[in-house]
Amino acid sequence: MLAAPAVILPGTAAATVCYLAALAVIAAGLIAAARSLPVDQRRIWMPWIAGVGCAITGSAVWQVRMDVALVCWLVFYLPITVAVVRMIEARALPRPVRHAIAKDVAVATVAMTVFAWYVLIQPTLAKSAGGGGWSTVAAFCFPLGDVVIVGLALTVLLAPGRRTASEHLIVTGLTLSLLADLGNALLPPTARADIWYTPTYLLVNGMLTAAVLHRSRATPAEPAVRAATAPGMRGWRMALLGTALCAVGLSTIALPNRGWDRAPATAAMITMIAVILSRLRRAVTDLENAERMLRHQATHDQLTGLANRARLLHEMRDAVRASPTLFFVDLDGFKAVNDTHGHHCGDIVLKVVAKRLTGIVRRSDTVARLGGDEFVVCCTGLTGADVTALTARIEGALAEPIDVGAGPVTIGASIGVLTLPPADPLTEQSAEDLISNLLSTADAAMYEAKRAGGGTRVVDYVLTA
Repeated sequence: MLAAPAVILPGTAAATVCYLAALAVIAAGLIAAARSLPVDQRRIWMPWIAGVGCAITGSAVWQVRMDVALVCWLVFYLPITVAVVRMIEARALPRPVRHAIAKDVAVATVAMTVFAWYVLIQPTLAKSAGGGGWSTVAAFCFPLGDVVIVGLALTVLLAPGRRTASEHLIVTGLTLSLLADLGNALLPPTARADIWYTPTYLLVNGMLTAAVLHRSRATPAEPAVRAATAPGMRGWRMALLGTALCAVGLSTIALPNRGWDRAPATAAMITMIAVILSRLRRAVTDLENAERMLRHQATHDQLTGLANRARLLHEMRDAVRASPTLFFVDLDGFKAVNDTHGHHCGDIVLKVVAKRLTGIVRRSDTVARLGGDEFVVCCTGLTGADVTALTARIEGALAEPIDVGAGPVTIGASIGVLTLPPADPLTEQSAEDLISNLLSTADAAMYEAKRAGGGTRVVDYVLTA
């Protein structure tokens, strides 16, 4: 509301008074924010407050001391950059996520830099060729400073997690600042700057102050949601990269046909293509890794990492043609461990059992967990002596005490052993039926051992072809 006279009555005393009053209100909000900052948030937000304070000071004196205003506006970029860099550090992003975001931001920043060079810097330098040193410095620093801080703010916005009002105010305010500088450079000198420029920068300063006043200001100072892999290339990320690449490509076409005029845009386009290809390669690699992980989760037990029932059935389709031996293992005393020490200790027991079983068989053998405390070991090509020896190793491995943190525990095992002699070639359906019969028979053998007294007694079942 205080900015309205600058639009309705530009150049009047009322407009100036309202403009200064609006700056005073924003400055008061900035002071209140500085006083209310918790200690753990000051490292990020105090440079931010200092930068916005410089911008407000420049906005207050530009009509009477343009040289002082230019210094204040140039100083604005340094503390704001420090603050946003510290926000990025506070997010504590994993390395793959950091690299992916850096590549996305690099593409956007290169595009903005090329645009700033051709549309803002070169024309402004040409207009200020006969001017003083401050004009040249401003022509270079303002557009590049805007590009840097918008790129950094985009990094904050691309971090995983829910976006907060404070982050939206940061990105919107900095982007609006870039657009205001763009309008100031492109609009003809006859356009009244105080009609649009003054209210726009009041809005920018207000947004940047509101970002530190908002209750969500703690979020940019906290670690982001953890993500193991880089964010995918979809949605508005693809739109961002595509728009940036197209903008630079169109600029090379629109420029006059002079080699050195096109050189920066051409170099930028080559750089952007290389970065985007690297990003695509990483996205494809992450997709392949995700698919591999899903396949592993579909065929393996999540707690122990052993094969699950689906994987065991798949392995047995080949094993039934090679005289397999099944060891159906059920732990004795496992329920007592859960009841006495808790399920966490029970999980430790299951993991140790899985590790011990895996350690005493060949790499070509399959160890699976069917659920609960039931395990199956599937081996091929064993002789009678091999079966006896492996049974003894399983018994010995499972009889050793297991440290569960609350002290050692001892469990036993009931084992059902079943050997399938060499059989005639099987059809797919007969193989499925035989696998089901093998598992149910081995299960029955294990329960017979358990009914006979538990422990490690073994009952040997032999199926005939």
